[in-house]
Amino acid sequence: MSEIVAVRVVPFAPNEYTPADKTGPALFTWQQYYSFRNEIVEALRRYGTVGPMGVMPILEEWELADSAWQAGDPKPKFFVVSDMWSDRSRWSRVEADPWAINLEALFDLLAIARRWPDWCVYLALVQGGLMILADRILFEGDLFAGSSSVEDLAQRCALTKPIQLID
Repeated sequence: MSEIVAVRVVPFAPNEYTPADKTGPALFTWQQYYSFRNEIVEALRRYGTVGPMGVMPILEEWELADSAWQAGDPKPKFFVVSDMWSDRSRWSRVEADPWAINLEALFDLLAIARRWPDWCVYLALVQGGLMILADRILFEGDLFAGSSSVEDLAQRCALTKPIQLID
């Protein structure tokens, strides 16, 4: 775990992340994309509901897998985008409120990124975004400005939690 804690946390910059070339042959199969997405879905289930779709069965034919795909939670805490945008962009987008993300969730997503070199989990967190790669987390937005550690990112997410008034 200390290896993950030592990951670089830096502002998003073009020299830190180069988008995939949109031309040329496919870089991965639909099975690889959905295997990556499935790991994200499984990891986030430990922290709340996930949807709109659940884990994609990895079958030989797309049509069989798609027809066997079970829905996730219709009102998820973590909205994991279901579509594979292209066969050249190795990333998956997750939309959530910032307070849904804690240190353990960041560690889990970092571990997935480490198992999938050159892939990325993008957390769209309303007030900012986190691009989680195998060796670094890139941040954007006012919420994360000046962050320098994974712990700092998690703390800033926790501080956004709405105050619940007692009646």
